[in-house]
Amino acid sequence: MEFYEFFSFLLILKESMKLLPKNGKLMTSTIILTLILYSILFFSFTFSFNFLLNDIVEVYKKNPSFVADQSPFTPNTTSFRPNPTELVGVERLRDDFSLLVAVQMAFLLAVLIVSNFSTTATVLVSAMSYNDETSSMKDLCLRILRTWKRALITEFYTKLHAMAYLFLGVVLTVPLFMSANLTTFSAVVLLVISACVCCLYLPVAWNLAIVVSIVDEGCGIEALGKAASLIKGKRLHGFMLNICFSLLGLILLLGCGMMPVNWTINGLVMVLFFTLGNFFPNVAYTVLYFWCKRSCGEEIELYRIIEYTKLSTTQPESKSSNVSSQVMEKLL
Repeated sequence: MEFYEFFSFLLILKESMKLLPKNGKLMTSTIILTLILYSILFFSFTFSFNFLLNDIVEVYKKNPSFVADQSPFTPNTTSFRPNPTELVGVERLRDDFSLLVAVQMAFLLAVLIVSNFSTTATVLVSAMSYNDETSSMKDLCLRILRTWKRALITEFYTKLHAMAYLFLGVVLTVPLFMSANLTTFSAVVLLVISACVCCLYLPVAWNLAIVVSIVDEGCGIEALGKAASLIKGKRLHGFMLNICFSLLGLILLLGCGMMPVNWTINGLVMVLFFTLGNFFPNVAYTVLYFWCKRSCGEEIELYRIIEYTKLSTTQPESKSSNVSSQVMEKLL
């Protein structure tokens, strides 16, 4: 492999930077809307979590017998005489813990929805910019409505793959921790290094599959298969992109850790970094997708909202006018 191939990912980053001014209004609107949605989710979750946590602490303070040896829940209790105040506290704790789990599940679901919207919108705008196409906000919304399900299904399959590899890593690592010696420690270190490399290498095809499901046709296993065939010969580019983004994210995370402790400011900064950290990789992987299409000699064509009906060449001439009218109705 020639030397310039190793650093050709810098050309992808450069080309991605050039896409940002194109369709600038749509790009800016996508970033601002995503940032607003994440900020609302962050403050809503923080307020709800702190409220429930403070309520749980307050119940424990009012009922210290919950944690004492004389607690009616311990097996050493000789006589169980429930206190009405304690029973109310138990019900309150049960409700608080149930609400805490519900808030966390709702937060994760909301983050998934916002992330899906942000990814779909960013990839679509980047693809239009790459093809020098312009679009209105209405057209973009229609395309998002058309493609978000495919992106969600493909992301679900990628998460299943990631969980399978994570489970495999845990299964291989846990037995090594049971015997503490130099050999097993060295094996754990090598396994952790290999896992880190896999965490940067394997998602190349997975991330490209999400772009395929948005820009092209197909979703799920079909998108993963197409991404695996497209990425041949360009996997190193995606691997270097992942390393670059991971190092940048680590630097930003360390920078946030050195900031003064202020939950509001730190939270807003983390939301900003999280938004940009998801935005620019999506742009870069969109460019990588078109690079792969070009290297494979495939025609670059953005999958559009309108589905064009393919006419059969064996149809009788008497029905050609009816078919043409049906196609025109669909286009209109």
